[in-house]
Amino acid sequence: MVMQLMAGKVDQTASEGTGGGYYAWSDSTTPLLCQFKLGAGKLLLRPRGFALPHYADSSKFGYVTQGTSLH
Repeated sequence: MVMQLMAGKVDQTASEGTGGGYYAWSDSTTPLLCQFKLGAGKLLLRPRGFALPHYADSSKFGYVTQGTSLH
């Protein structure tokens, strides 16, 4: 079995606004997510953008790929 470990292009827009957007990979274009029962998304914040706190019924982790993060 050949596994593609590089993230492909995001194919779903969950929400988008002036401060940024949330985009997701679907199971149909990324079968590995379906096989391991995972979800994957990308949160893009524009300068001075803000992500509101929210509840999720699953564990999440994130990392900054460009720019800085304030805590």
